[in-house]
Amino acid sequence: MKRIILICIGILIGIISYSQSLSSLQNINVDNLSEAQIGQLKQQMQVQGVSVNQIDQYAAAKGASQEQAQKLKARIVQYSGHEVKPGNRYPESDNEFNMAGDEAQNGFEPDQWKRDSVRAAKPKVFGTSIFKNAAMSFEPNLRLATPQDYVLGPDDEVLIDITGLSEASHKLYVSPEGNIRIPLVGVVNVSGLTIAEARRVIKNRMTSTYKGLASGNTSVSINLGNIRSITVHVIGEVAHPGSFTIPSLATVFNALYQSGGPKETGSFRDIQVIRNNSVIRTLDLYDFLVYGKQHDFRLQDQDVIKVLPYKNRVTLTGEVKTPAIFEMKKGETLQDLITFAGGFTEKAYRESITGYRNTLKERSVVSISNGDFKSFQTEPGDEYTVGKLLNRFVNRVQIAGAVYRPGVYALKEGMKAKDLIQLAEGLKEDAFANSAVIFRKNNVGITEVASFSPKEVLNGQNDIMLQREDSIYIGSVLDMKESDFVYISGEVMKPNKYPFGEGMTLKDIILLANGFKNRANVGEIEVYRQITDVKTLNENVTKAESFKIKMSSDLESGEAATFKLKREDRVVVRPIFGAEDMKEVTIEGEVIAPGNYVLTSKKQRISDLLGQAGGLSAYAYPQGAFLTRQHKKEAVDQKAMEVIKKDAALKVKSKTNAIDSMLVEKQDAMTSDIVDIRLEKIMKHPGSKYDLQLEEGDVLSIPKQLETVNVSGEVLRSASVRYQSGRSLGYYIANAGGFSAKALAGKTYVVYPNGSVDATSHFLGFRVYPKVKPGASIVVPLKPEKKGMSTAETIGLTSSIVSMAALIVTLIKAL
Repeated sequence: MKRIILICIGILIGIISYSQSLSSLQNINVDNLSEAQIGQLKQQMQVQGVSVNQIDQYAAAKGASQEQAQKLKARIVQYSGHEVKPGNRYPESDNEFNMAGDEAQNGFEPDQWKRDSVRAAKPKVFGTSIFKNAAMSFEPNLRLATPQDYVLGPDDEVLIDITGLSEASHKLYVSPEGNIRIPLVGVVNVSGLTIAEARRVIKNRMTSTYKGLASGNTSVSINLGNIRSITVHVIGEVAHPGSFTIPSLATVFNALYQSGGPKETGSFRDIQVIRNNSVIRTLDLYDFLVYGKQHDFRLQDQDVIKVLPYKNRVTLTGEVKTPAIFEMKKGETLQDLITFAGGFTEKAYRESITGYRNTLKERSVVSISNGDFKSFQTEPGDEYTVGKLLNRFVNRVQIAGAVYRPGVYALKEGMKAKDLIQLAEGLKEDAFANSAVIFRKNNVGITEVASFSPKEVLNGQNDIMLQREDSIYIGSVLDMKESDFVYISGEVMKPNKYPFGEGMTLKDIILLANGFKNRANVGEIEVYRQITDVKTLNENVTKAESFKIKMSSDLESGEAATFKLKREDRVVVRPIFGAEDMKEVTIEGEVIAPGNYVLTSKKQRISDLLGQAGGLSAYAYPQGAFLTRQHKKEAVDQKAMEVIKKDAALKVKSKTNAIDSMLVEKQDAMTSDIVDIRLEKIMKHPGSKYDLQLEEGDVLSIPKQLETVNVSGEVLRSASVRYQSGRSLGYYIANAGGFSAKALAGKTYVVYPNGSVDATSHFLGFRVYPKVKPGASIVVPLKPEKKGMSTAETIGLTSSIVSMAALIVTLIKAL
């Protein structure tokens, strides 16, 4: 216990000393800090309200050197999951970090803040997004040539290079007193001097030491090296007011970006720069946001940037390129507001703009026409909406149908239907020139239809004056009739329907069908034709007539060459009587020559096939032979399957008291494609009722001598038992362990190798089991579960008996 207390005290002392060490950063080495220590420092700064952009100032105040302060800022930024870039303003919180990260992935484009405003459902203040984009930075350009009006101050680096008779190079820093010490020359005061003035002073002082400067044998170059940092104060309506350390070449934009820019209530157009308690410059950010103009005004140490509250904001939405809330100055007009928004979109209604204005008690509506945009003065709180062009045309007419160039055309003064047809390059050959339709809207916009004759119009007769939105449709004679086809089927290579043409003969459609097949009966081709005569249809029940035409297979002779077809004729080419494809059957197993054989007669039987195969081999087991017949999956075959099921069930029923549905289901799987045959009787009596006629696809299987009997179902163990002649079914059941407790022994049945089934029968209360043959399968069914009466059924039956007994007693008493 004491050991645990000592360990806890040690941990507590460590934490306290660790926290105290972080509270003072005087001797800190950022490279040696762990991630946990960086996280704790970040948390401490957040508690004290120190933003990420103020970390270097905070660290310097705690005693850290400038180098360590910059390293600490970079480590904290990296710890927050952001990329370190010089001059960037970093988000001030974790939420802002996440938001900035998402924006940074999308990249920055020059008009990013404009598209941000468009995406938003509610208009945003124009320009705010530029200061929230972490991917964008406003850092001063430190690689430009030294400005001649740059004023030197403490910590500036002055580079002096002497060449000629004397060679020397010096890097000198301006001291806090404004002096630099030049070797061999002495102290020179440059504080408050521009770089141009400093060059003259330094060169004059060096002339007494370097005599060659006067004669020109020696030259000196004086330039600005590393520049100093200055501290500026950003106050007023900004996101993060405070003091910021920035390079001395930085501008107002750099300082504003570091502070997060103006907030919701801040002005973008009234930003003051205060120096020595006096306002020396007022900046308007719209000069940069709208026109891209940059101010070269340079800040000095201890300058104050003050963002004042906005005075006049108006909203512009609708069909402008940048819908947003804009800040307006006195004297600016609605046209200026449109310019700030990037101008109208392509679909903008520019004739007038509707506005909503606040009064002392309520709101009012103002409408400004296009001619007043440049003079109309906006007021605080105004809301303007630019409408969208109507989806209508002032001069549109259309033409469609059987013309060469259907489409939309411009309506001209005095334009008529003939002019529009000619603009569409005239009528096609298939145009129905006797009549066309013109669609026209009346005064209330309801479509009306009128007809005219294009033929007459083109001849200068009865022409029609066109109106706005008129639409002309000229029909085609090809569209006014049904599709014309003739049909051919039967013994041709490509039976199908083919387009009909005037003058088409029977020979033509046979050629289109790629000619006859080998079995085609070309001596009698039938053509069926629909009767269309009204009188004949009314007087006769016959609706079609037929023609029989003879033709040679080479299409050179016969009536087909001259027999004219009509639309919708049906041509049928029938096969030669009795012609069929050759059909094959298969015999396999224990025969002399197993394999496939072609049926040479429709009456060919099993005995014939057996004779063709050379008869049985010495190992054949004829009692196990069976015939497999292929069934097509059609409705007729489904009925045949049902018949097979019923036959199997009847065989069981003839020797048992009831039909076992499970037995039928098992039997169905074995006999669905197997035909029960008696090969021994077929061989003894060829052509008898046992000798079946063969069909295409039949397979006759002759197994070899079988020596086992399979026992399955409700026995203790399914087994294959060696066949022994003279043994009963009970012997094989016993070799499988006997019946199980759930066995329905009275319905045991045997499936023989040839597919036939025999079930257990009963005589005078005794079971008579079927005979067992080699290769047979003995199946013991499952006894059905007996369901007892429920409580409700018992009560119902008892109530019925009691009621019946009471009724009988009443009747007896009445007698």
